[in-house]
Amino acid sequence: MSKHQLEQFLDKAAASVSLQQQIDQCGADNSCVVALAREHGHSFSSATLSRWQRDQA
Repeated sequence: MSKHQLEQFLDKAAASVSLQQQIDQCGADNSCVVALAREHGHSFSSATLSRWQRDQA
């Protein structure tokens, strides 16, 4: 379920320049991205984000 939430958040971010900028400001801090996602109604862990990033590399 959390991977689905992550994918939905990434889709939302792709459609929003403002959200993309906020994510960029987080840099490599995955907990910052997770907190930002939570503010936008999406729930996933830092570990889920890390696994997704590793799979995309």
